[in-house]
Amino acid sequence: MMYMWEHPSNSQVKQLKNKYKELYIQLEPIVNAWDPIGLIEGGAPKDEYDCISVQLISMLNKGRSQNDIYEFIIHELDDHFGMGIDSISSEYMERFIKKHKDFSANLVKWYTSQKI
Repeated sequence: MMYMWEHPSNSQVKQLKNKYKELYIQLEPIVNAWDPIGLIEGGAPKDEYDCISVQLISMLNKGRSQNDIYEFIIHELDDHFGMGIDSISSEYMERFIKKHKDFSANLVKWYTSQKI
């Protein structure tokens, strides 16, 4: 059983991608456009953020709030990618927080529109 903020193994990511195939196909380009730390823009493969995408779908399916998703993103960026909020200089902090809060809000709106 995977708990929130326990990073999934590669096999767990594959299982979750299969389980949530339809949502994953739609979410992958959304997450890649968000590109939280610029990996896609830098030429990384399109599945670079799969570990985040599958967990986001799982959280959305469990009815997690926009704030829960934002906190997960901040934790995951720090814990898995080493790009936590502490690594952001004060001049960019407001923009960093806004980017991820906006993404969290838009993600919940997107997911809600999928359930109609």
